[in-house]
Amino acid sequence: MRFGIVGAGGYWGPNWVRVLKQLNVLAAVCEKDAQRVRGVYEKLQLREADVPLLDDYEAMLRMDLDGVFIVTPPASHAELAVAAMQAGKHVFIEKPLAQNQEQCYRIKFEAERLKRTVMVGHTFIYHPAVRKFKESLPLIGCLRTIYTVRAAFGLYQDVGLVHDLLPHDLSIFTYLCGGYPDKVEANVNPHQDVGYVAAQYGEVSCSAFLSWSYPEKTRKLVAVGDRGILEWDLTWTQVLLHRKWAADTGTGRFEHHDEGTQQIPLEVLSEPLMNEALHFMECIRDGKQPFTGIEDGINVVKGLEACV
Repeated sequence: MRFGIVGAGGYWGPNWVRVLKQLNVLAAVCEKDAQRVRGVYEKLQLREADVPLLDDYEAMLRMDLDGVFIVTPPASHAELAVAAMQAGKHVFIEKPLAQNQEQCYRIKFEAERLKRTVMVGHTFIYHPAVRKFKESLPLIGCLRTIYTVRAAFGLYQDVGLVHDLLPHDLSIFTYLCGGYPDKVEANVNPHQDVGYVAAQYGEVSCSAFLSWSYPEKTRKLVAVGDRGILEWDLTWTQVLLHRKWAADTGTGRFEHHDEGTQQIPLEVLSEPLMNEALHFMECIRDGKQPFTGIEDGINVVKGLEACV
């Protein structure tokens, strides 16, 4: 297969250039500011004779491509996706699917009308640890609470803290709980340094701590059940099962249990982006719906809008 990528000079774009090159499916790169991609070409030893570097998106869409990877800011996703589908291409769109629900449904309408595959880049759903985490949820009994920490001393983005970081956590919550949250609330300080988001999925309470002004990079996922706790840190190659829980005695007191902690190793240590790309290619080839398709993308955007 042959793919083009638009927005390769941004924060996440170079990663997709690398992955598509490794899969030997990179056919073109489109970026308005070519200088932002020159270093990527040099680092990956790409030649423009083999992979053209274009500043004209329409010119790239005239090429013989199976699909386009859209890695631009969310405000441009709908316009770029619709143009690609009308040019006969399938589309992979980095999260979030679009800037608002109206744009999401525009993408959905065109995908259905033109019978094109659209996949949304909810990266963590393709992480082996998150898959293992969901598989292990029955070990902690009845699920009560999920919380995440997504913090670092990061770049302040004009879209705001919630729209920049929360799509990851909303996609994880939806994956683990299923469906769309009944309620979403956000509390972000005026400086966009720290944000707290709460989402309710039936009886399960989910919360996310978000920060661009944290002294170190921290990515953590925790689930609490009535018979234990699951924990995963982005730097770990295993999920931890803490056999610890507090039982209500019915007398206003809680009885605490601690039966230790065990490691649940990951059988597969594959790269999430590589897994995403392979799944997208498989969906195109076999005519399947992507695991993170348009509906998943719409649910996340709905959640983001509810935070305003």
